Amino acid sequence: MTKEVNGGCKCGLVRYKGARLDAPMFRCHCRDCQQLTGTGHSEMVPLELSTFVISEDVRTYQMTGGSGRPTYSGFCPVCGAQMTRRSDRMSDRIYVHASSLDEPRLYVPEKSIYGHEAQPWDVASVIEET
Repeated sequence: MTKEVNGGCKCGLVRYKGARLDAPMFRCHCRDCQQLTGTGHSEMVPLELSTFVISEDVRTYQMTGGSGRPTYSGFCPVCGAQMTRRSDRMSDRIYVHASSLDEPRLYVPEKSIYGHEAQPWDVASVIEET
């Protein structure tokens, strides 16, 4: 995947750009991701928070993550598209949903996290770590 990525929401109101962090792209099967996306998992791309720029129109939903610390999800106030996730625990990065990338075909999942929380109907998507 290229170093700089661009993306945004379905309706085009919210746009972002940032540099890829040297960390794996992954599938997250945690219950928060299931509920936020309406699917069995989310597909996440880590970006360097210091390079990340997003339009002012983004709305942020704060919740308590599995660690007990705050996490934040960014979404479009018009079309509702989920675009970002971040946490205080990993303060150097922000994650963007692969489907929000301008070129989502460049996403290649390298691992799964919270695979033990995968729903029975989505368990086939868990990437086993070796």
